[in-house]
Amino acid sequence: MPYVPSMKTDGKSQDRILIDREVEKVASQLAEFDGRDLLLHMKRTFKSLGGNLEALSTGLMASQNAVGSLALTIFNVGKGYGYWGAFLGELNYAVTRLIQRVPQLKVKKEQWLAKDELRYWLYASTVQALAYATSIFSDSSIGVGGVFEDVKDEYKRRVNVGYEAAQIMKSGDCYDTPYYTRLVEIVDGNGKHVGYQEVMLKRSEETLNKDVLDGKFVLQEAKDAALTA
Repeated sequence: MPYVPSMKTDGKSQDRILIDREVEKVASQLAEFDGRDLLLHMKRTFKSLGGNLEALSTGLMASQNAVGSLALTIFNVGKGYGYWGAFLGELNYAVTRLIQRVPQLKVKKEQWLAKDELRYWLYASTVQALAYATSIFSDSSIGVGGVFEDVKDEYKRRVNVGYEAAQIMKSGDCYDTPYYTRLVEIVDGNGKHVGYQEVMLKRSEETLNKDVLDGKFVLQEAKDAALTA
């Protein structure tokens, strides 16, 4: 995603503060729904958000609701940069935060258990809603469809990969194709577990039935990572 400026950037940027405030309102509305209803309303929200931005780009007014207010904030924050299309980065940030805040709010309201913040059905529903928005804005003259697709791809890369690794550790891998990936453990210089990294492999009897490869990558300060047996 394009990294929208924050207070960390220069000590004064308000982009994230302004957008987060509006995202919270939309996320709170979406958090009232569950299951297939949540998917339906995510699709409606993305469609409305993109539509409002297209309207604003032609000089029309935004809708008088939470989604319209979010779109207006995204558009106005983007205008501050003085070049066309700056609002697309703000849109990317807003949608990226929105799809994370909804399950967080479900857990905060004790509607879901903490362990349910990410379930595969929610991940798949979110991807479908983003794909739907990509499709309906495929002919957008302002790039909205590209933003939804970018968010979808980044969501898969940043979230699903880690989720898949956790499921492999829990239940075992299920890939036995001619080429696949396997996990290798990463530890710090004291041998403390840090996480896992994927390694790309050609199928072999040595690795076929292993979820985690033998050996570890050791992180050593000021030194290159070393593979130890």
